[in-house]
Amino acid sequence: MLIGERLHSLRQKSEQSLQAVANAVGISKAHIWELEKGHSKNPSFELVQKLAKHFGVTIDALVGEADEPGTDALQIERIHRGLEELSERDRAVVEDTIRAMKARTEAQG
Repeated sequence: MLIGERLHSLRQKSEQSLQAVANAVGISKAHIWELEKGHSKNPSFELVQKLAKHFGVTIDALVGEADEPGTDALQIERIHRGLEELSERDRAVVEDTIRAMKARTEAQG
């Protein structure tokens, strides 16, 4: 699988626009589109690293050398990645919320 195909698949699974990915990695929307369409086949290693980090996958997964994560795994990674930007207090609130949700799920089933 070519990097463009994998990039497109990851972007679709994570429900992100071309512009959102471009903004996240600091390149143009057109460049993301060119990568996905195979018009730009040799992105820099720095860009590949940024894309892999953005999607929460390994470089091997991004370039097709390893299995692509599923939609659930990508969602969990997005949530996890978002926690880094929160304050310690806010992360504690999220952790408490997750504990409460797990307890509710266990009680229901």
